[in-house]
Amino acid sequence: MKAMTWKRFNMVLIGNLFIGVAVALLRISALGTDPFSTLNLGISGFLGISFGVYQLIFNPFLLVIVFIYYRSLIGIGTIVNMVGIGFISDFIVFGYNFFFDDMSILAIRIVMMAAAVIFASLGVALYITPNLGISPYDALAFVVEKVSKNKIPFPIARITTDILCVAIGFSFGAIVGVATVIFAFFTGPLIQFFRKHVAEPMLAHEKAPAVAASLK
Repeated sequence: MKAMTWKRFNMVLIGNLFIGVAVALLRISALGTDPFSTLNLGISGFLGISFGVYQLIFNPFLLVIVFIYYRSLIGIGTIVNMVGIGFISDFIVFGYNFFFDDMSILAIRIVMMAAAVIFASLGVALYITPNLGISPYDALAFVVEKVSKNKIPFPIARITTDILCVAIGFSFGAIVGVATVIFAFFTGPLIQFFRKHVAEPMLAHEKAPAVAASLK
Protein backbone atom coordinates (compact mmCIF):
# COMPACT_ATOMS: atom_id res chain seq x y z
CA MET A 1 0.00 0.00 0.00
CA LYS A 2 0.93 3.62 -0.40
CA ALA A 3 0.42 6.37 2.15
CA MET A 4 -2.97 7.95 1.56
CA THR A 5 -3.03 11.47 0.20
CA TRP A 6 -6.01 13.53 -0.89
CA LYS A 7 -5.03 13.11 -4.52
CA ARG A 8 -4.91 9.32 -4.22
CA PHE A 9 -8.18 9.23 -2.26
CA ASN A 10 -9.93 11.43 -4.82
CA MET A 11 -8.70 9.17 -7.62
CA VAL A 12 -10.23 6.20 -5.79
CA LEU A 13 -13.55 8.04 -5.38
CA ILE A 14 -13.71 9.23 -8.99
CA GLY A 15 -12.61 5.85 -10.31
CA ASN A 16 -15.35 4.04 -8.44
CA LEU A 17 -17.90 6.65 -9.52
CA PHE A 18 -16.96 5.94 -13.15
CA ILE A 19 -17.27 2.19 -12.56
CA GLY A 20 -20.72 2.67 -10.99
CA VAL A 21 -21.83 4.74 -14.00
CA ALA A 22 -20.46 2.06 -16.32
CA VAL A 23 -22.39 -0.73 -14.57
CA ALA A 24 -25.56 1.37 -14.78
CA LEU A 25 -25.09 1.96 -18.52
CA LEU A 26 -24.55 -1.75 -19.06
CA ARG A 27 -27.72 -2.62 -17.15
CA ILE A 28 -29.75 -0.09 -19.14
CA SER A 29 -28.32 -1.21 -22.49
CA ALA A 30 -29.25 -4.86 -21.72
CA LEU A 31 -26.27 -6.16 -23.70
CA GLY A 32 -24.63 -7.90 -20.78
CA THR A 33 -22.53 -6.71 -17.86
CA ASP A 34 -19.09 -7.46 -16.48
CA PRO A 35 -18.77 -10.99 -15.00
CA PHE A 36 -19.03 -10.03 -11.31
CA SER A 37 -22.04 -7.79 -11.94
CA THR A 38 -23.60 -10.63 -13.95
CA LEU A 39 -23.34 -12.87 -10.89
CA ASN A 40 -24.71 -10.23 -8.55
CA LEU A 41 -27.55 -9.16 -10.84
CA GLY A 42 -28.62 -12.76 -11.36
CA ILE A 43 -28.75 -13.69 -7.69
CA SER A 44 -30.13 -10.33 -6.50
CA GLY A 45 -32.92 -10.58 -9.08
CA PHE A 46 -33.68 -14.12 -7.98
CA LEU A 47 -33.84 -13.02 -4.33
CA GLY A 48 -35.85 -9.92 -5.15
CA ILE A 49 -33.47 -7.41 -3.59
CA SER A 50 -31.64 -4.48 -5.12
CA PHE A 51 -28.26 -4.88 -6.78
CA GLY A 52 -26.64 -2.49 -4.30
CA VAL A 53 -28.03 -4.22 -1.21
CA TYR A 54 -26.99 -7.65 -2.48
CA GLN A 55 -23.43 -6.48 -3.19
CA LEU A 56 -23.24 -4.98 0.28
CA ILE A 57 -24.28 -8.34 1.75
CA PHE A 58 -22.14 -10.57 -0.47
CA ASN A 59 -18.88 -8.60 -0.61
CA PRO A 60 -18.03 -9.05 3.10
CA PHE A 61 -17.88 -12.83 2.58
CA LEU A 62 -15.25 -12.34 -0.10
CA LEU A 63 -13.52 -9.75 2.09
CA VAL A 64 -13.08 -12.35 4.85
CA ILE A 65 -11.32 -14.68 2.40
CA VAL A 66 -9.04 -11.88 1.22
CA PHE A 67 -8.33 -10.84 4.81
CA ILE A 68 -7.26 -14.36 5.72
CA TYR A 69 -5.01 -14.98 2.74
CA TYR A 70 -3.92 -11.60 1.31
CA ARG A 71 -4.83 -8.78 3.67
CA SER A 72 -2.28 -6.38 2.17
CA LEU A 73 -4.69 -5.94 -0.75
CA ILE A 74 -7.29 -4.38 1.56
CA GLY A 75 -7.48 -0.62 1.99
CA ILE A 76 -9.82 2.35 1.80
CA GLY A 77 -10.30 1.63 -1.90
CA THR A 78 -11.71 -1.77 -0.96
CA ILE A 79 -14.39 -0.23 1.23
CA VAL A 80 -15.30 2.47 -1.29
CA ASN A 81 -15.71 -0.16 -4.00
CA MET A 82 -17.73 -2.53 -1.80
CA VAL A 83 -20.18 0.13 -0.69
CA GLY A 84 -20.29 2.49 -3.65
CA ILE A 85 -20.58 0.61 -6.93
CA GLY A 86 -23.91 -1.11 -6.39
CA PHE A 87 -25.72 1.91 -4.99
CA ILE A 88 -24.33 4.31 -7.61
CA SER A 89 -25.55 1.92 -10.29
CA ASP A 90 -28.96 1.47 -8.64
CA PHE A 91 -29.43 5.24 -8.33
CA ILE A 92 -28.72 5.87 -12.02
CA VAL A 93 -30.85 2.94 -13.21
CA PHE A 94 -33.72 4.06 -10.97
CA GLY A 95 -33.46 7.61 -12.33
CA TYR A 96 -33.44 6.36 -15.91
CA ASN A 97 -36.44 4.09 -15.37
CA PHE A 98 -38.31 6.95 -13.69
CA PHE A 99 -38.05 9.16 -16.78
CA PHE A 100 -37.89 6.55 -19.54
CA ASP A 101 -39.57 3.19 -19.98
CA ASP A 102 -38.06 1.88 -23.20
CA MET A 103 -34.60 1.16 -24.55
CA SER A 104 -35.36 -0.62 -27.78
CA ILE A 105 -33.13 1.32 -30.20
CA LEU A 106 -30.14 -0.94 -30.75
CA ALA A 107 -27.81 1.84 -31.92
CA ILE A 108 -28.34 3.76 -28.66
CA ARG A 109 -27.79 0.61 -26.62
CA ILE A 110 -24.52 -0.08 -28.44
CA VAL A 111 -23.34 3.49 -27.82
CA MET A 112 -24.17 3.12 -24.13
CA MET A 113 -22.26 -0.16 -24.00
CA ALA A 114 -19.23 1.40 -25.69
CA ALA A 115 -19.35 4.33 -23.25
CA ALA A 116 -19.56 1.86 -20.37
CA VAL A 117 -16.41 0.07 -21.55
CA ILE A 118 -14.53 3.40 -21.62
CA PHE A 119 -15.90 4.55 -18.24
CA ALA A 120 -15.15 1.22 -16.57
CA SER A 121 -11.61 0.96 -17.98
CA LEU A 122 -10.79 4.52 -16.95
CA GLY A 123 -12.44 3.99 -13.57
CA VAL A 124 -10.46 0.82 -12.83
CA ALA A 125 -7.21 2.55 -13.84
CA LEU A 126 -7.95 5.50 -11.54
CA TYR A 127 -8.94 3.42 -8.54
CA ILE A 128 -6.18 0.79 -8.61
CA THR A 129 -3.22 3.02 -9.50
CA PRO A 130 -3.16 4.88 -6.14
CA ASN A 131 -2.59 1.48 -4.51
CA LEU A 132 -5.07 2.07 -1.68
CA GLY A 133 -6.76 -1.32 -1.85
CA ILE A 134 -8.81 -3.20 -4.42
CA SER A 135 -12.25 -4.78 -4.39
CA PRO A 136 -12.66 -8.22 -2.80
CA TYR A 137 -13.51 -9.72 -6.18
CA ASP A 138 -10.49 -8.17 -7.92
CA ALA A 139 -8.34 -9.52 -5.08
CA LEU A 140 -9.76 -13.02 -5.38
CA ALA A 141 -7.55 -14.01 -8.32
CA PHE A 142 -4.48 -12.85 -6.38
CA VAL A 143 -5.62 -15.05 -3.49
CA VAL A 144 -5.99 -18.06 -5.79
CA GLU A 145 -2.51 -17.42 -7.20
CA LYS A 146 -1.01 -17.18 -3.71
CA VAL A 147 -2.83 -20.18 -2.23
CA SER A 148 -1.84 -22.33 -5.21
CA LYS A 149 1.78 -21.23 -4.70
CA ASN A 150 1.79 -19.69 -8.19
CA LYS A 151 0.70 -22.93 -9.84
CA ILE A 152 -2.40 -21.07 -11.00
CA PRO A 153 -1.15 -17.74 -12.40
CA PHE A 154 -3.22 -14.59 -12.01
CA PRO A 155 -4.55 -14.47 -15.63
CA ILE A 156 -5.84 -18.04 -15.43
CA ALA A 157 -7.30 -17.46 -11.97
CA ARG A 158 -9.08 -14.30 -13.15
CA ILE A 159 -10.50 -15.90 -16.30
CA THR A 160 -11.70 -18.86 -14.23
CA THR A 161 -13.47 -16.70 -11.64
CA ASP A 162 -15.00 -14.59 -14.43
CA ILE A 163 -16.35 -17.67 -16.22
CA LEU A 164 -17.81 -19.02 -12.97
CA CYS A 165 -19.49 -15.68 -12.25
CA VAL A 166 -21.03 -15.57 -15.73
CA ALA A 167 -22.23 -19.17 -15.53
CA ILE A 168 -23.82 -18.72 -12.10
CA GLY A 169 -25.33 -15.34 -12.97
CA PHE A 170 -26.80 -16.69 -16.21
CA SER A 171 -28.28 -19.67 -14.39
CA PHE A 172 -30.12 -17.21 -12.12
CA GLY A 173 -31.48 -15.23 -15.05
CA ALA A 174 -28.92 -12.48 -15.60
CA ILE A 175 -28.40 -11.17 -19.13
CA VAL A 176 -25.24 -12.42 -20.79
CA GLY A 177 -24.28 -10.62 -23.98
CA VAL A 178 -21.52 -9.08 -26.03
CA ALA A 179 -20.57 -6.71 -23.19
CA THR A 180 -19.94 -9.70 -20.93
CA VAL A 181 -17.44 -11.13 -23.41
CA ILE A 182 -15.75 -7.74 -23.89
CA PHE A 183 -15.29 -7.24 -20.16
CA ALA A 184 -14.10 -10.78 -19.56
CA PHE A 185 -11.41 -10.81 -22.24
CA PHE A 186 -10.70 -7.42 -23.83
CA THR A 187 -10.71 -4.56 -21.31
CA GLY A 188 -7.21 -5.27 -20.01
CA PRO A 189 -5.40 -3.28 -22.72
CA LEU A 190 -7.73 -0.30 -22.24
CA ILE A 191 -7.14 -0.30 -18.49
CA GLN A 192 -3.40 -0.41 -19.07
CA PHE A 193 -3.67 2.46 -21.57
CA PHE A 194 -5.51 4.66 -19.07
CA ARG A 195 -3.09 3.71 -16.29
CA LYS A 196 -0.12 4.77 -18.41
CA HIS A 197 -1.57 7.91 -19.95
CA VAL A 198 -3.97 9.20 -17.29
CA ALA A 199 -3.63 7.70 -13.80
CA GLU A 200 0.15 7.34 -13.46
CA PRO A 201 0.87 10.87 -14.81
CA MET A 202 -1.51 12.23 -12.17
CA LEU A 203 0.81 10.83 -9.50
CA ALA A 204 4.09 11.49 -11.28
CA HIS A 205 5.15 14.37 -9.01
CA GLU A 206 3.76 13.06 -5.75
CA LYS A 207 6.20 12.75 -2.87
CA ALA A 208 4.17 10.42 -0.63
CA PRO A 209 6.40 7.62 0.72
CA ALA A 210 5.55 3.96 0.41
CA VAL A 211 4.56 2.33 3.68
CA ALA A 212 4.49 -1.22 2.37
CA ALA A 213 5.35 -3.25 -0.67
CA SER A 214 3.36 -2.59 -3.81
CA LEU A 215 1.26 -5.29 -5.42
CA LYS A 216 3.19 -7.96 -7.22
